[in-house]
Amino acid sequence: MLKLNTINELFNAPDVNPFSENDIDVLGEAALPHAVRQMLARRIRHWREGRMVIQLPPDQITPDLQAQTKDAVRRFCTARIEDNRLTIRLSRVRSALGLAMVTIISVVVVAVAWLIFNTIFAAVSDTVGVVVAASISVFVWVILWDPMEKLIFDWVTPALENRHLRGIMDMDLVVEPWQ
Repeated sequence: MLKLNTINELFNAPDVNPFSENDIDVLGEAALPHAVRQMLARRIRHWREGRMVIQLPPDQITPDLQAQTKDAVRRFCTARIEDNRLTIRLSRVRSALGLAMVTIISVVVVAVAWLIFNTIFAAVSDTVGVVVAASISVFVWVILWDPMEKLIFDWVTPALENRHLRGIMDMDLVVEPWQ
């Protein structure tokens, strides 16, 4: 249930008002993205049985407001889903390019280290060789970590949000007066 002062607060953040009894006013954020985040936390599974209730002051409710709101929510969710798809695609491309670049850098560093230790520092003790090899190993691991992590995990949050947004589009939406 979303208790709003105006229907615009569904999509637009109101001013922060910590004196209000309404969470949306206290947080100063738009109600629909807030509701999506709450649903992500609750892991809702049965969307068709779900119901989004929007409570407004009685003077704010018009006869066609429920249908208009349903259409607006659908447009918002559709646009947000497409934006999340673009975010996922962009993240994958950037991560793949970053991973390719750091892989090339890693191969070059390992090759140069191998070449130096087999030519110039061939007489160096094994201890120095182990320390340098361990340092290079840590360097390679550190620079590979971030692009690999982004490639594997960055798509999860927007993909989950898309699933919830599709669910919201299927939910029954009811506009009713404050109680």
